[in-house]
Amino acid sequence: MGSRIPRLLLFDIDGTLTRSAHKDAGNPILNALSASFGQTITRNGIAFSGGTDPSICRELLTGNEILPSNCMEYDLKILEAFKLLPGIMKDGMKNESYTWNILPNVNNLLEALSKRNDVRLALLTGNLQTSALLKLQSAGVVTNLFIVDGVESNLFGAFGSDHGDRSQLVKIAKERYEKLLGCSIMPNDMVIIGDSPKDIECAHSNNVPCVAVTTGNHGKKDLEHADRLLDGGFVDIEESIQAILQTKR
Repeated sequence: MGSRIPRLLLFDIDGTLTRSAHKDAGNPILNALSASFGQTITRNGIAFSGGTDPSICRELLTGNEILPSNCMEYDLKILEAFKLLPGIMKDGMKNESYTWNILPNVNNLLEALSKRNDVRLALLTGNLQTSALLKLQSAGVVTNLFIVDGVESNLFGAFGSDHGDRSQLVKIAKERYEKLLGCSIMPNDMVIIGDSPKDIECAHSNNVPCVAVTTGNHGKKDLEHADRLLDGGFVDIEESIQAILQTKR
């Protein structure tokens, strides 16, 4: 990593910056799919951690025996679910059936990093961009640290609305950063911070380093292939900053 380029810090959201604390309303994606497909879509043990909204939807539908081969409007109904999702989330946030809580020290860490001139804050998440913003706002994460052009809805990074394959999101984030900088960057000019093995996989498939945290659904053993592990998350701000700045492949 050269000093000429501020390091792109790509934060996951769920389990890294926030944690869901929903009541009895079910999951927003399940409710959106149920509304769009006109039947109750159940989870059936499908793991959401590290997935993208498009990939999670397809796994859920497969688990409910809904496939492109037996549903003529399969793709259109998924798109319709994505259109319904923000409204479902907003309604749930209003009546407090959907809640996302900020994880310890997140804003302290982000604010400390934002004061540096050798990093750029960004997001790499499987959430659609609209969903990402709603979750961050619900949790009280300082969203203005991730925006570009002063537009709150314009979060910088890569999202499930960009691509359903998480490894491709790394490439998209890289391309966007290169466009912003006006020059090429190397994999070590980036770092992914996440809580799941899929964060590690998408990072390493692009030769990008990964700092993992144990604040999601995965413990140290699941995250053993990370380049650096912060057990308990961002407990120590200075240690977290040094891990994020110094970890390389």
